[in-house]
Amino acid sequence: MFYLKDLPTDKTLREFAERYPNMNPSALKTCAELMRTGSDLLTAFETILGKQGLSQGRFLTLIVMNRIPDEEINPSTLAEKLGVKRPTMTGLLDGLEKNGLVERLAHLEDRRKISVRLTAKGRQVLEDMLPDYYRNIAKLMANLTEKERLELMSLLAKVNQRLPILHRE
Repeated sequence: MFYLKDLPTDKTLREFAERYPNMNPSALKTCAELMRTGSDLLTAFETILGKQGLSQGRFLTLIVMNRIPDEEINPSTLAEKLGVKRPTMTGLLDGLEKNGLVERLAHLEDRRKISVRLTAKGRQVLEDMLPDYYRNIAKLMANLTEKERLELMSLLAKVNQRLPILHRE
């Protein structure tokens, strides 16, 4: 999370650029604003999900499973789709199973293999909460035209494409 609310002023950024020659004031300002907006967005949605007793991880697990609600999926495939490690997925599924939202099913021929599927209760939780969830997203994005939304997605994809360079340094 990026908790900095007091972003640096243009004057401060210019002063930093003098002290740190490799610093690009515009790049830093844009990145800080993007990180703050992302954190604020995650915080807001965590609050919404918390009212349903869900974390972001549990919610996303249910959402991915809800794409094909009547089918089983294997936990490692779910982990890959969510971008989490298998032990993290195990923890998410443990919590969801404890709450009756998913069920684990043993493989008929190989007892080491399991799959998971949404329960009726899991589907109902999603049916109850998704209309408001999607309405909130529509309200959030209402000030952007369709063209602006497409442009924003394109710009974010360009930033995302460069993220691996941060892992190399």
